[in-house]
Order: sequence, then C-alpha cells, then structure tokens
Amino acid sequence: MVGMSFPVALQDSVHRFARSLEVPRRLASLHPRTAGNAGNYSALPPAIVLGVISAFEGFVEDFLATALHQRGYGLGQIAKRVSMNNPTLADFRRRAAADFPDTAKWISAAPGVQVWNRPTGSSRPEIETISFDEAERRADGWMQVRHCLTHGLVSGWRAEVWPGPLRGTTSASSVLRPRPGGRHAIGLIGAISCARIHLHGARVVADAVAAELDTTLVWDRLPEFPLDKEGAVSPRGPVPAQRAAATRARQKDAGGRSTSDTGRS
Repeated sequence: MVGMSFPVALQDSVHRFARSLEVPRRLASLHPRTAGNAGNYSALPPAIVLGVISAFEGFVEDFLATALHQRGYGLGQIAKRVSMNNPTLADFRRRAAADFPDTAKWISAAPGVQVWNRPTGSSRPEIETISFDEAERRADGWMQVRHCLTHGLVSGWRAEVWPGPLRGTTSASSVLRPRPGGRHAIGLIGAISCARIHLHGARVVADAVAAELDTTLVWDRLPEFPLDKEGAVSPRGPVPAQRAAATRARQKDAGGRSTSDTGRS
C-alpha cells in the first residue's frame, strides 16, 4: 500500500489564525469608544476576549502540529505533543522550545508590545510597552478571565467580584481594572490589550519556530486591534457608521442635504 502525503505549510496556519480573528476584530470595531457608560456595548469586551483566546488556542495546536510534521514526526508523536488543554502563551513557548530548542534565543531578542496599562483609582489609562516575559505573565491572567467567563463565574460586561485562579497562581483580577468594593472590570481597553498580547506572543513564538525550519511567515492578514479610536477603522474599510458619516459629509460638500439630516429637521 502506497502511503499518502499531503502538503502542509506553516503559512496556512497563520492564515487560519487570521480567519478565526475576523469576528473579534469586527466586534471591536462596533464599540463607539466614547467616555461614560457604554450601555449594551459593554457586552463586547468579554466577547472579544473569548474570541481572541479561542483563536489563539486553536492556532497553537494547529501551528505546532504543522511544524512537527515538517520536522518529520509521525502522527502518533504529533498527537501526543500537541495534546493540550487551554494552552497559554507560556505553554506555547515551552512546547516549542521542547522540540525547537533554538527558539529561546529568538524569543529573548523579541521586541515589546504596546498595550493599555491597568489604571487604578481615578487615574486615566495610558499606553505602555511591555516585554515578552511580561506579556506571557499577563496572558496567564487573561486565561483566568477566560475560565471565569466560560464557567459562568462572572458575566464580564460590568464590574464584578472575580474569583481566584482556577489553575496556576495568576488571578484574573491581575489584568483587570479595579473598581470600588473589590470589583474589577474588563472594559474595551482590557479586551484590546488582551488581543494585542496574544497576537504578539503568537507571532514571536511562531517566527522563532519558523526560523529553525528556514521559513519566513507573513502576518499581513492579521488584524491589528488598534489602541486608539483613530486607528480603529477596519482594515477592509470603514464600519457602517463611518461609511454613513462619510456619505453625509460628501453630500454636504456637494451642497446637498442628507436624508438623515432632513429627517431631523
């Protein structure tokens, strides 16, 4: 019997990762990013967190399986090595280092990633740059957020009391914004930071593995999850509200009146 061989490429794993992030990216673009109570938009941050971490978990398993196949491992060996339960960024780094030991030198030279800090009290959030090691630590905290959400321990759309870690020692509250009464909240800036940490971590580790396999990965399909409102326009075009605003502006520039303006007058 002749064995069958199927071509597999690391780049395909990256493309699938990008596809799985389309919904979280679109959810983030729906948020008005205005000050004050966000109303029902407050349900977007926990949905973004769940979508991003689910996409990350799938990418870790898919990418490692593909990389091990290219290294010549058999199906049984691959299945044993990629069998993971809710892999974190730290798990991804450790599993990669086990079979691709030179990844450590690439990861140690990785640049930092910009995220929102964790403001306390009445202080305003600020952008900060964190190292890969710090990103790995915070990713552990976001995994605890995921556990709390999926097990129904919190709803995530408002400030709540979050329980201690279900696994490990890092608590969910370590990455959330503190509120009065021992409560903590995700907020849009938390969800954006969660996304940026996982996308950055996935890229750093995957690029290190690819370097050992003499392969270069292209990440241009991945969404960016911009930190500020100005950069929040969809990479595939403005969201509907922005398109409508642009249309009204063009109509006014042409001396006309938009139907929405007429309806309000």
